[in-house]
Amino acid sequence: MNPLGKTILKDVSRSFYLSMRLLPKGMREPISLGYLLARASDTLADTEELDPELRSEMLDGFVKALTDDQRAPWLARLAEEVIPRQKHEGEKVLLQNMEGVFRWLDALDESPSSTAEVVHYASPEESQSLAAQQHAAILRVMGHILHGQKLDIERFELRDDFRFTLDAELEEYCYLVAGCVGEFWTEIGFISLPNFSKVDAAKMNRWGANYGKGLQLINILRDLPNDLRAGRCYLPGMESIEPEAIMEESRRWRERARMYLADGASYAHALNHRRTRTATALPGMIGARTLDLLDRADWSTLESGVKISRSEVYRCAWDALWLPI
Repeated sequence: MNPLGKTILKDVSRSFYLSMRLLPKGMREPISLGYLLARASDTLADTEELDPELRSEMLDGFVKALTDDQRAPWLARLAEEVIPRQKHEGEKVLLQNMEGVFRWLDALDESPSSTAEVVHYASPEESQSLAAQQHAAILRVMGHILHGQKLDIERFELRDDFRFTLDAELEEYCYLVAGCVGEFWTEIGFISLPNFSKVDAAKMNRWGANYGKGLQLINILRDLPNDLRAGRCYLPGMESIEPEAIMEESRRWRERARMYLADGASYAHALNHRRTRTATALPGMIGARTLDLLDRADWSTLESGVKISRSEVYRCAWDALWLPI
């Protein structure tokens, strides 16, 4: 893996860092690079110390910076207006190293003309084509993620009293910022590894998208009090935002999250490589244990923060490693 990825990954996500260490080499680099880009855009979108207009503009500029269009002025603005406001040290270091992250992305783009066709396995002679396909997959997933993050700012911070009214609106948001990552994982797997899955790509894409949406729903359900304090309510159709009503409605979405995690378990069991299966199953196992905590939590517990312990994370990693084939 690129040395920059090894340096930063552990500082920005403890559980994802474990997953990346478990992945086989063929998937590790593009997945790690995609994660760092997505984490950088997420940091831009969520830094409350920055005006929402600035965050929206920086996300627009991120789209152009991915393809080296006006990258230099975007990086200059990042250094001058964004990085000094960062409080999380790991995220600050990530933003300080964005020029290196972009260079890492550029290095994959060795053969842009060969990105049209996805292959299931690339020989050493096809490595240039493989790198270009990985590059194209990263650009696709980042397009979805950046669109979802920008929509979030426009809806909740640049408009007054926006609420989701339909389940489909929350489903769309979860797909844009997380479900598409399941599809990206699938695409990289089929591109990079021989005999990636026992199941066809179409079904794996569907399971992968649902898996990502389930993990995003867990994040939303865990952060309900913080989001409400910031003027956001992601649960659709809520006429009341009193804690009792929110807790009652959240039960339905916890059930849906469990359903999506079940698709994630099916996804993991369909994988042929133990390391890939372990890395894929781990976030779902952590998510299931988080849902168990949410089932028992009251509003004050949610306000204090719901998070499984580090020892439980490592226990999940052990269980994922010995997932039956």
